[in-house]
Amino acid sequence: MVTGIPDAPANANDYAIIRVRHKKSGAMAWRVSLYRDGAMKVHKEFTFISHGGEGPARAAAERFRNEQMLRFPPPLSCTIRQKLRINNTSGLAGVSRQTNGKNTYWIAQTTTRKGKKISRSFNVATFGEEQAKHKAIEARKEQLATIEHRTFRRQRGENLYGELLQGGSTASEV
Repeated sequence: MVTGIPDAPANANDYAIIRVRHKKSGAMAWRVSLYRDGAMKVHKEFTFISHGGEGPARAAAERFRNEQMLRFPPPLSCTIRQKLRINNTSGLAGVSRQTNGKNTYWIAQTTTRKGKKISRSFNVATFGEEQAKHKAIEARKEQLATIEHRTFRRQRGENLYGELLQGGSTASEV
């Protein structure tokens, strides 16, 4: 049995690393856990005793975490945005057919990283059913092409990943 240490100090380099104590033995360790697509992808512990103390264990955990982040980067946001939701009726993520009074439209829509909604609609009466749908599909592809960032649950992870890509130094390399 393991418990997380809630009073361990948080810092920018804590992404995917927690300090744990094994209840039975009392052994202390740093645990690295990375999740991708909702499932644990990486899980490894670095015990203080086997690494010569808390500091060396922490440095080993950070090096391992950094290697694994580069090996298993989070998916691009545009990839996630292409997954179909349960309530989708068009068969295409971000493309829908809507009727507004007597007008029917095919609509392409997405939301930018900053929360701004982007939408283009194509009137079925103007373009015809198939052409309006085709135009909406193409507009959605154009919208997704502008989204280049990766999806992180925490800003610290995104910052760290950016530093790793740029070859910046991290606490474990100092």
